[in-house]
Amino acid sequence: MAKSLPEIFESFASVMRLLRDPQFQDLLENYERAKKVFWVGYEVKDEVHSDILFYTKTKSGLKPDDYLIAFADFIKQKENEIEAISILLNKPKNWNTKALNELKTALKENDFEETKLLIAHKVVYHKDIVDIISMVKHAAKETEPLLSPEERVNQAILKVTSGIKLSSEQGKWMEYIKEHLKQNMTLDENDFKELPVFTDRGGFTRFKMVFPDNYKKIITEINSAIAA
Repeated sequence: MAKSLPEIFESFASVMRLLRDPQFQDLLENYERAKKVFWVGYEVKDEVHSDILFYTKTKSGLKPDDYLIAFADFIKQKENEIEAISILLNKPKNWNTKALNELKTALKENDFEETKLLIAHKVVYHKDIVDIISMVKHAAKETEPLLSPEERVNQAILKVTSGIKLSSEQGKWMEYIKEHLKQNMTLDENDFKELPVFTDRGGFTRFKMVFPDNYKKIITEINSAIAA
């Protein structure tokens, strides 16, 4: 084995001479590369499809339109079982925060969360935002319009204040109420006592002073108009 060592060293030395050779190093960096060829199909179109699928307790892999059909079936089946749905469809004068919370809970428990319904309505009806009341009413009856929260609130406040001459401060409070309703779809006395949009401006005490004769009636009429 010792006799083979000179051969190994000679081989190693020759390899190192080659690696240090400037011409060889230049060849390694600048050898002629194969040209890149791209084929263009001018009459061919690439199509990309992305499907949004929904899941419920009884069905899976539903496309948006099928998901809304399932939602409509649920609303019709539960109309007399879930009070909040019954109120929206038949007794809007009884609409309040308790009913809204009950509705959201019932929908979530049955895989019809508001966020999922928003996505499905956007895909099927091409409307970015639909309020939860419109969703329920449209599911029960297709001729019911799909309104945005802003559209529903503006329509409700206009109905409540129609024919009434508001003072400057009363008009401002109606604007505060509108901003609140766009996020909540209902109004009650606790909102005036707890939410900054109202407490920062005097809260329930101030609201009663601004509307001394009919503050309770206003709350009831606004809720009824929102649910109508």
